[in-house]
Amino acid sequence: MRKVLSAAAALGVCLALPAAAMASAGVTDEQILKDLEYLRNKVASQQEHIEALEGKQKGQVTVANEFIDQLTLKGDLRVRYEKRDKDYKDGQGSDINRDRWRTRFRVGGVWDNKAEDWQIGAGLATGSDDPTSTNDTWSETKTFETGDIRLDYAYAKHKWNDFAFTLGQAANPYESSWVFWDGDVRLSGLTAQYGKKDGVFATLGGYGAKLVGDDNTATLVAGQAGYKGKVAGAKYTLAAGYQTYSKSLINEGNATFELDRVDENKYELNIGDLYGDVSFPVGDVNLKLYGQIWQNFGADGEIGQSQAEDFTKKPGDADMGWVFGADAKYKAFKVGYAYSVVEADSLFGYLSDSDFGDGLNASKTNKKGHRVKLGYDITKNWGTSLTWLSFEPNEDNVNYTVDQVDIYQFDVSYKF
Repeated sequence: MRKVLSAAAALGVCLALPAAAMASAGVTDEQILKDLEYLRNKVASQQEHIEALEGKQKGQVTVANEFIDQLTLKGDLRVRYEKRDKDYKDGQGSDINRDRWRTRFRVGGVWDNKAEDWQIGAGLATGSDDPTSTNDTWSETKTFETGDIRLDYAYAKHKWNDFAFTLGQAANPYESSWVFWDGDVRLSGLTAQYGKKDGVFATLGGYGAKLVGDDNTATLVAGQAGYKGKVAGAKYTLAAGYQTYSKSLINEGNATFELDRVDENKYELNIGDLYGDVSFPVGDVNLKLYGQIWQNFGADGEIGQSQAEDFTKKPGDADMGWVFGADAKYKAFKVGYAYSVVEADSLFGYLSDSDFGDGLNASKTNKKGHRVKLGYDITKNWGTSLTWLSFEPNEDNVNYTVDQVDIYQFDVSYKF
């Protein structure tokens, strides 16, 4: 502030001295006014430049548009080394180890129009058209091949009192655990939300899940209601949700989603879930406990008509799943543990966490196991983490060859 006042005083002297000198030299008032106007414009230009620099320091870019207040840029870069060990049953194959390097890069912008309560967001990310991964594997098919980058999200959001309406493709708006939905999933459609920071909240959405038959869009309709509150220094969230996919996803678009084994006349995806978490301090440690349980009420059919390949139970006998976990943070250190069971027909396996179960068998469900995470924040923006996933089939049968899979992921990431 002292520098600003000093600059202003110096500027005043600079403006006054030329005017006094010109007056004594017999310069006309008209010429003096023109010179002063020139100086005023020069000062205004310098002020705009200063404000733009201040905006960049805050991570914002000032945009000269009456309909846009500001543009906020954000993103992250993550480099990962991953090792996967597959253990086969005795006599069913030789154990296989795979190691690879991967990059995830995401960048996006959010434009806010506060006068009209509108927000426009758009972002790009590495990866393929896989909805559950934005990783790009180094030299996957060619030597030093270049990576792909795609549209990650693009949406318009309008706020009205305690309501918000989002149209387009955006991040998952539902309270959930890491295993129920993969963190890279972006839902495309319309979402309506109600609620404040604390208290009752509700979310309802309709989404286009997949174009099938070139003339019909299979839909997902999802809803969730819950409560966020505080008690005795602890914060908690409780929520109940339900989601249902249209039958055309199974009848016409099944091959892509590994639903080609189910009975299209009986099988449905009608999934209800309960989610809860609580965060509280324990001395200098911030602790969070969470859990989720779900059931597919539409799982029906005979043995063999399951999302899991070669499954030996009826879908209705393997239609539940759950996860419980804990995360702790102490200064720059983070640690987390979770255990999950995903029965063969308990959820839509195609959109569940893509790492948990990778390499186990030919399906994305029927899995159980552990996840352990360790992390350290080097600086405010730099961080490292180590994740260990260990899982096996939830229900075994003679046709399964893989006995257990362990995945180790070492990440170095930077957020901006």
